[in-house]
Amino acid sequence: MKDRLTVGKVLRPRGLKGVVKIEAYSDDPSRWRAFRTLGIGGAFYEVEDVSTEGGFVYVKLRGVDDADAAEKLRGAAVTALRSELPPPPAGRYYIADLLGAEVYAGGDDIGELVDVLQYGSADVYVVRTEDGTVSFPALAATIREVDAEEGRIVLDDAMFARTAVYNK
Repeated sequence: MKDRLTVGKVLRPRGLKGVVKIEAYSDDPSRWRAFRTLGIGGAFYEVEDVSTEGGFVYVKLRGVDDADAAEKLRGAAVTALRSELPPPPAGRYYIADLLGAEVYAGGDDIGELVDVLQYGSADVYVVRTEDGTVSFPALAATIREVDAEEGRIVLDDAMFARTAVYNK
């Protein structure tokens, strides 16, 4: 498993003192208060202060002391150490731990999970097959088993057949 996970994206500077506005890839931005260091654009920064507002995270990084320095980080992915992340709740997983998993339905190897699209009602898993891709909603009724460590996802064959969308 990866030791660093992508947790957000720098949107823009906020104010004149080097604070950056970040789009958090989490359903709970308050988790950012636990981060001590963040990776941005190939460099690592010590976190000086974190605040949240309206689903966004505002972070002051050591060494990013003005709006010009913060502007240079615009658009960059933000990573955090796995050791600073809380474990996901039972039955939930970090997307990075699922990508690359082999997906099975009815005993057949469907293909490799290559993307997870996040929508309000349910995530959608995208699997690369021999003929293109297939997408399906990540619902409890569809997914019978997930083994993130072994890289294996087993689907309910009947539900998969009803919900799968094939793309060539």
